[in-house]
Amino acid sequence: MMNHRTNSPAALSTGLSLRVGILASIGAMAAVLATPVHADLRDEIAACAEIGDEAARLACFDTAAAEMQLKRDAAAVDASDALREEFRFDRNLLTGPLSMRIEASGNLRVSRDTAVAREVEEIVRRTTKALGEIDGWSLSLIVHGGKVALSRGTPYSGAELLAQTRRGLRLSGLPENRYAVALGEDAEPDLWDDGRIRSANEHIDVQLVGLGNTASR
Repeated sequence: MMNHRTNSPAALSTGLSLRVGILASIGAMAAVLATPVHADLRDEIAACAEIGDEAARLACFDTAAAEMQLKRDAAAVDASDALREEFRFDRNLLTGPLSMRIEASGNLRVSRDTAVAREVEEIVRRTTKALGEIDGWSLSLIVHGGKVALSRGTPYSGAELLAQTRRGLRLSGLPENRYAVALGEDAEPDLWDDGRIRSANEHIDVQLVGLGNTASR
């Protein structure tokens, strides 16, 4: 005889939904745990995994995931405040709550081969100092060389900027697993109002990643 209470289509559908929900919650938390987190969060997840009842286990995972996201969002807000304070006198450096743009100019005739590396080193060191005890962050840097040739000066190529950026990161002391650097598209030039080229606009976009959101509080 079929047990309608446990084997009905509705019951089977509910059971399947619970399993899918549990897997989704576990997947979301796995993404969070891919970055450094506190040991107590891992303990919470381990405790949830041991709960026998599927509905209770899902609710436990959902609660743990929500708590982790709240902590990551709070860390992102703290990081944004710290960066804003550290770079408050650096005009045009910050382009967002957790992003920066390092401007470069290949027109320099002195120290052209080292100027960008030193700039990257200083900014990364200051960022590391400003963020202090905030855990879980890393840097993503995208390099954009000059696209146009100028009548005067020689803009940095993407390859030149990439080499100097990597050197600056090494000199900064930031561990290699805490940053990623890549070559982006060549930058469009900055123009004067009359259409003349103002600069080749070489630059490096820096994004702080690994934290949560920085929505208005």
